[in-house]
Amino acid sequence: MTSREVLTIQLGHYSNFIGTHWWNLQESNFSYDPANPSEVNHDVLYREGENFKKEVTYTPRLLLVDLKESCGYLKQEGTLYDIPQYQGTECLLWDEEKVEVTQEEPATKTPFVKSLEEPSETSELTSYDLEDHINSWVDYLVPRFHPRTVNIVKQYKHECTTQPFDVFTYGRNLWNAEKFSEDFCDRIRAYVEDCDLMQGFQIILDSVDGFAGLGASCMQYLRDEYGKSILSFPCMDSKKTEPSMSNLVQALNTALCWQHIGEYSSLYSPLCCGQTGWPQPGDPRPFNHLIYDAELNYHSSALLATALDTLTLRYRRKEYPNVVLSDLCADLNKLGRKAAATSLSLPFPMVAKMDLIDVLDEFEGNIWTSLTPSCDIPMDKNMQSVVLRGIPEDRLKRSGPQAMKQMSKPAYRCSTVHEMMTLYLACTCHASATYLSTISSALNIKDPFPKIFSNDITETGDIAKWPVGSDVKSVPVMAGLHSGSTLGTMYESLHVQLSKIRSIKKFYAFMESGLEEDEFKECLNHLLDCKENYEDHYV
Repeated sequence: MTSREVLTIQLGHYSNFIGTHWWNLQESNFSYDPANPSEVNHDVLYREGENFKKEVTYTPRLLLVDLKESCGYLKQEGTLYDIPQYQGTECLLWDEEKVEVTQEEPATKTPFVKSLEEPSETSELTSYDLEDHINSWVDYLVPRFHPRTVNIVKQYKHECTTQPFDVFTYGRNLWNAEKFSEDFCDRIRAYVEDCDLMQGFQIILDSVDGFAGLGASCMQYLRDEYGKSILSFPCMDSKKTEPSMSNLVQALNTALCWQHIGEYSSLYSPLCCGQTGWPQPGDPRPFNHLIYDAELNYHSSALLATALDTLTLRYRRKEYPNVVLSDLCADLNKLGRKAAATSLSLPFPMVAKMDLIDVLDEFEGNIWTSLTPSCDIPMDKNMQSVVLRGIPEDRLKRSGPQAMKQMSKPAYRCSTVHEMMTLYLACTCHASATYLSTISSALNIKDPFPKIFSNDITETGDIAKWPVGSDVKSVPVMAGLHSGSTLGTMYESLHVQLSKIRSIKKFYAFMESGLEEDEFKECLNHLLDCKENYEDHYV
C-alpha cells in the first residue's frame, strides 16, 4: 500500500497543546487486532524507523517548535534514540573535588506521565485528575518522538515579560536568521526524502504572536522548495484577559498571519473555541452534551484536536488511496477563496436505542458547531468536505417487521450510512456541494483526554436523555471544512477591530522589527478584499 505521506508542523505553545491531543488520539485509535484492522492508514502521519538498539520505532512524522523552558522534562533529542553510554572505566582530565557544578532542578513529571513508564496493567486501572496538574502540553504527552521532532527557540523564553515573542515580525526575523532556518530546513528535507509519494504538509500555528511570522515564512519556503499542498490552521486560545493594548497587538498579528499564509498555503482555517476571537475570545462555543472550561488550554485544545483528527480522515483512509490532500484543497479554494471554516459535532447526536434514520428525521437545528472565530456555519450555500465516523451499519435502520414506520421514509431506500448521510445533507444543505467521507469506527476516548462529556452520554457515546454516569470510552464524531459567504463576516469583524489603529507608529515593537506603515495599510486592504471575495451576488 502506498503511504501517501504528510508532514505535520506545529509552531507555538497552544498549537502544541492541540497537536499533543491529536497525537494522543492517534495512539488511542491504533488497532492491533489482525481480525479487525484499522480503517485509517496510519503511515500517512507516522514513519517507521530503527534505533541504535535495532528496535523498530513508529513515530509521528512531525516537526514542532516552542520557546525555551516550555518543554519541562522532555528532552529535545527524545529518548527512543539514546546512544548507548560507555560503561568502562573512564579517566577524567580534571579533579572532581575541585570542580563546582551548577545544575537546574529537574522538571517534575505529572502522575500521568510517570504512569506511562509503569507496567500497563497497573497504569490502565488508575484514573487521573489531570486538570490540576497540567501546565504545559508535555504534561499529558503520550507518544515518543524522533530526535529531529522537537525544536527549541533559544533566543526567547516562554512566558518572559521582558523580552516576549509576541510580534509577527519577530518570527519573520527569526526565520531569516540562518542559525534557525538552516537547521529547520535540513530537518524538513530529511523527512521529505524519507517519503515515497508525499501528499503535502499540514501546519498548526499560533496566529497571535511571533509564531505567526515564523509560520508564514516557513510556508513560503515550503511552497517555493517543494510545491506541495499546504493545509494550515492558524489558531488562538480562548482564555479571557483584561482589556489592554495587547488585544490589538494579537489582532494585528492574526491579520498579518492570514495575509501571508493566504498567499503561500493551499487552504487555511482559523481555529478558536471562543465565538468572537478578537479583541477578546468571547463566550465559548456551546456544545449540547459537553461541559468544558474554555479557559483551560487543556480542554479547548482537545476540541480543536478532535475536529482536526476527524476532518483529515478524508485523505488518511485505506479504502480510497487515491483521495489526497490536494483534492481537499482544490474543492474548497475556488475563486481565490483560501479560507474555510471548521465545524465539529461532538458527540454526533446518536440517541440510545435509535437508528440513524430516526435520529436524522427527528433532528432539528444545525447539526454542527463552528470552531472558527466570528463565523457561524449555516447548513446551506457551502462548498464543504465533511467526515462522519462511528456509525456502524447495523445502526442504519430496522429490517422486516421491525421497520414499521421507517419504511414510509424516503431514506429507508438507503443501504449504507454513507448513502443515508449523503441524502440527509442533500436535503438540508441547500445549494451546497458536499464531499462526504465515512468510516464505521468510533473515536476511542482514553486518558489523558479530558472528561468533558455530560453525564447523559453512554459508554459508547450515545445520548441517553437521562443521567447514566458512565465513563465515555468511544464517541461518534462529525467534523468538516466549509467555504461560504459567512466567512466574509470573519474578515469584516477583524477589519473593524484593526481600523481602530490610526498609525502603526504607536506600536514600537512592530516598527523597530521592520513593519512599515504601507505594509500595515496593505494588510487592512487585504481584509476588505477577502471580505468582498466571499460575498454572494445573487440576481
